[in-house]
Amino acid sequence: MPKQKVSVEEILKHSLKLFRQKSYHNTSIADIASACGLLKGSLYHYFPSKEALMSAVIKYAHDFFQKEVFSIAYDKTLSPQQRMEKMFKKSEKALISDGNIMGNIGVETARAIPEFAEHIRDFYKEWLTAVETVFMEITNADDAKKLAEQTVAEFEGAVMMTRIFKDTKYIKNAYERLMNRFAAFTLADLKQNH
Repeated sequence: MPKQKVSVEEILKHSLKLFRQKSYHNTSIADIASACGLLKGSLYHYFPSKEALMSAVIKYAHDFFQKEVFSIAYDKTLSPQQRMEKMFKKSEKALISDGNIMGNIGVETARAIPEFAEHIRDFYKEWLTAVETVFMEITNADDAKKLAEQTVAEFEGAVMMTRIFKDTKYIKNAYERLMNRFAAFTLADLKQNH
């Protein structure tokens, strides 16, 4: 027998998992309701449409990254290298275990549902800003911006390759290249100052 009530957070968690596994277009309201132990019609008491639910899922995932990943960039108790390491280790764990909801939904729905694209752009802008903030401590503003763009794009590609080939070497290699780039800038800075 279906549950009478579930929390919005439970619905968001189940929806996030299904959207990651099956994609937005291949996940039905009935699939989500079933995963939550609800009747299909009951889900509409929480969200008026599948689009509204997906918008809430995107915000939920974004909030997680704001609190758990992006905030690390501004933690001055850690060195810039420690912040970068911690940010990418945390994001790796979230993206590998569950899949990249922003990248997947962004590619799948960018043209069809512009509202999602706006939310996803906001997520990536914030991620770029967090990475750029850390790079700003070791290089100039122009290079920091370029390095942030390169880093996020490379990491996103590595996540995709890891999922396609079911091999984490792509993320490990991207992470190693990031740390090597970071160390090279830090070493160059030390040489200039001595």
